[in-house]
Amino acid sequence: KKVLDVGCAKGCMVKALREQGIEAWGVDVSEYALSTAPEDVRELLYRVDLNKDALPFADGYFDCVTFLGTIECLDDYSTVLSEIRRVMQPGGGLYLRTTYRTDPKDTIRKNVHSRGYWLKEFHSYGFKFLPTWQGPLANQWSYGTLLFERR
Repeated sequence: KKVLDVGCAKGCMVKALREQGIEAWGVDVSEYALSTAPEDVRELLYRVDLNKDALPFADGYFDCVTFLGTIECLDDYSTVLSEIRRVMQPGGGLYLRTTYRTDPKDTIRKNVHSRGYWLKEFHSYGFKFLPTWQGPLANQWSYGTLLFERR
């Protein structure tokens, strides 16, 4: 299995997956986070501006993508959703974790939307929601964990 962690920060998920024998890579915008990642995973992490850059991987390369606590921080998520779909195999899984509410003074989270909003958006980008799965702490009012399949 091949997994991409989108918004990987210091690559902790990549490291944990690798330790379980899973091929994993990560992308993040933060030069600081990537430069302070554990040495054994640094070469597997790429600096990518998710608002506008293409992902540096071949079409259909990944079986699974994790996208945890990142989409709400982007100015524009259209490029990254198209790119995630491009690098995923048909039938591949996308594990999304986002917030549905935030403090009005929050300047970091710009794309905070309801569960229904995200379901429609991901559908429009070619993802099928898998409703039988409920993630930890998932609810329609605060945090949500959603699982999608690439169509």
